[in-house]
Amino acid sequence: PKDAKAKSLPAILWVHGAGVRSSALGNAVKGASNGMLSMDINAHGLPNGKPAQYYKELADGKLKGYRQEGRESRDKVYFRGMFLRLVRAIDFLTSQPEWDGKTVIVIGHSQGGGQALAAGGLDDRVTFIATGVPAICDHSGRAAGRINGWPKLVETGADGKPDPTQLEAAAYVDAVNFATRAKADAIMSVGFIDAVCPPSSCYAAYNQLKGKKQIINKPLMGHAAPADVHKAFFDAVLEHVKQRADK
Repeated sequence: PKDAKAKSLPAILWVHGAGVRSSALGNAVKGASNGMLSMDINAHGLPNGKPAQYYKELADGKLKGYRQEGRESRDKVYFRGMFLRLVRAIDFLTSQPEWDGKTVIVIGHSQGGGQALAAGGLDDRVTFIATGVPAICDHSGRAAGRINGWPKLVETGADGKPDPTQLEAAAYVDAVNFATRAKADAIMSVGFIDAVCPPSSCYAAYNQLKGKKQIINKPLMGHAAPADVHKAFFDAVLEHVKQRADK
């Protein structure tokens, strides 16, 4: 917000679902208009504000298969870079003189929900996670008789077993494992008929969260982020900000 005083603002980071696109100014403005130091980042470290054709060409070309790129190696798997960018984004937000020094929120849905969980696990500065129908969860689910979450990172071989090399690498970018490290409070949404991010994969992450948490179970929802969930999430964000300000 304009003319904000030093050390007066909580920070919020908005992260994206799957696909290739520019950052969303609307999200950044929403946070700022509600008294927060607010930033929206695209998932791929791309230049923002380019013509739509720029992102379409990347989505159809270089980034078409990013979801499975490098899945045989923990060092080359695509989500490694995506997750590291979360920490750099938080570094940027918390380096601003207006940051209050105590509150960092990360919010996203689907792939963005997985990123929010990862941010909470990677960075102790995160105090609140808003994660809608989170993806990138429970890559090893098939090994335990469950349905893997998006993007089905681990292939199943002809013998019906998960690829062992991919299974090992996937553990390093599984949002469930980052959830075990997170200390932040959280809110999560789950769609009971979500075939993209099955409820079991979402619960696998939710059950590992250690902070104060709440879950929105939607029996008739598939893979979606409807208006009522958006409202519930932002209401929870504002309540978290209020509680932190009162401390």
